[in-house]
Amino acid sequence: MTKKEMEMEMEPKRGTEKVEEMKAKVAQVQGVMRENIEMVMDRGEKIDILVDKAQDLQKEAGYYRDNGRAIKRKMWCKNMKIKLTVIAVLILILVLIIWSSICGGFNCNN
Repeated sequence: MTKKEMEMEMEPKRGTEKVEEMKAKVAQVQGVMRENIEMVMDRGEKIDILVDKAQDLQKEAGYYRDNGRAIKRKMWCKNMKIKLTVIAVLILILVLIIWSSICGGFNCNN
């Protein structure tokens, strides 16, 4: 075989090697792209979960706020009832003291 013939036989092998190299690089790039797509999908799922949790927290915060207001009103009413009761008792005691001092005791004949 001549030198030219040997070179011609080697050329197709080099071309085939290049094609195989390119196929390997394409496969590698495809693998990286698949991983990236999976990561983006996972991130999207995590974001959806976070959005759902944020909405749940917002609902719970509204519920907590409304219940807090209701309890605050209820306690204010209870507190006012106690205050009014104490004031009424004090006024009654004051009236009894004034009446007993005017009449000279509980035995008032005048």
